[in-house]
Amino acid sequence: MVVIAVSQCVIFAQENAPPTSNRSTRYDETLATKLLYLSGAAYGAKQKECIESTFPIEEERFLFTTTEKVCDVLDSPEPEFQGQLLAEGWDTYGVGSDFIGMGKVNRYFMRAQDQLWRAVLEFLARYDYRNHTVIFTGHSLGGAMAALAAARTVKQGYRPSSAVKLYTFGQPRTGSFEFAQNFDALGIESYRVVYASDIVPHQPFCRKDMQMPANKDGSRACRASKDDEAYHHGVEIWYPESMKPGSLYLECLGEPKNEDMDCSDSLTFDVFLDKLNWTLDTPSNVDAFIWDHRHYFDVMASGFGASGCSDRLIGAEPAQQSRISKVISDVFGVLGKLG
Repeated sequence: MVVIAVSQCVIFAQENAPPTSNRSTRYDETLATKLLYLSGAAYGAKQKECIESTFPIEEERFLFTTTEKVCDVLDSPEPEFQGQLLAEGWDTYGVGSDFIGMGKVNRYFMRAQDQLWRAVLEFLARYDYRNHTVIFTGHSLGGAMAALAAARTVKQGYRPSSAVKLYTFGQPRTGSFEFAQNFDALGIESYRVVYASDIVPHQPFCRKDMQMPANKDGSRACRASKDDEAYHHGVEIWYPESMKPGSLYLECLGEPKNEDMDCSDSLTFDVFLDKLNWTLDTPSNVDAFIWDHRHYFDVMASGFGASGCSDRLIGAEPAQQSRISKVISDVFGVLGKLG
């Protein structure tokens, strides 16, 4: 197995293949946790330490190379910048560039992936790794770049889809509905892990289907149509309450495809009102949205990774009105449907 963690670009090799899940999908939570750690490692300079602490020596792993090109804007320490980014919905990063004939994708993500591609291609071209399964992974913007790299690897024939997997965490919408359809058609085993009220997977905003009724929280389904609006690819895995070991998660296989309204799309994000309250230093959900984005599998992804996967201190959670009032009620509604 080969893991390519994208934020900088960490290429890591391991001989053993992971076990598979016995649920509706082949999602593997144990593997996902390890990949989140490696995604976090891409934020710092201690990738080797993180790999050694995450994978025991008998698994024959090693660090192939690292390439530092880009940073994650949501890891900025400036709260004003974070709040502005959420409120504006990444308008400046809208869908707009054709990606190898698969449809339009976010220009920013494509440029960033282009900068990292040479390092990925160098690894894929190595004869001694030709029979390895390749897993692409990344957190936040790194997830978007990982998705583009996985698609490019299969579309351009560097590996068959059976030898490629994709696990991302807090990944934003990366391309258009056409891109999502073409990505799914490649047959890559792909999972987008989403934690509670993490807002980044809901940005850039999709175009809502006004022909469909809103749910009790006021959320409407994303419109599945061949236009250039942002739309997700791959299967969402939603952890609505907690990401501690053994926590409930949902495999989101409902409608609309890839934007299941029984999962995180069931939430609404009142970013403009919340941003106003947050600016006035009054209770809002903005801090909760950001906190959920940064914390996966009970660690702060960037800080944990930068420490060499040793620092598990995450700090106090903010007041999470969104999770309490929306997530809990929504998940019980879904469980009721499942019987």
